[in-house]
Amino acid sequence: MSKLDKMKNYLKQVIEINFDYIDEIKQMPQSQIDFMGGVAEWYATTGCSSYYTEIVNAIKFAGYKYPSSESVWEKAIQVKDEIVREKLSYLSI
Repeated sequence: MSKLDKMKNYLKQVIEINFDYIDEIKQMPQSQIDFMGGVAEWYATTGCSSYYTEIVNAIKFAGYKYPSSESVWEKAIQVKDEIVREKLSYLSI
């Protein structure tokens, strides 16, 4: 299994959607929600869904030689974003 696959699998297991934050977003004016692309997109693009600790642990778990490198972090953030959007797509938001 590649390091990228290990990282993806780890993040799929540990990323959880914060329903309290989703409820906060839903209480915003509809015009703001629409401007942000909807509740799911708003959640996915804000700092609340950064999952810093999960990303650090996923990089360690995958065993990257240079865990602080920009390219590793770019991959990790991209994978995190994909997983968050995937998990949000399963919800009826």
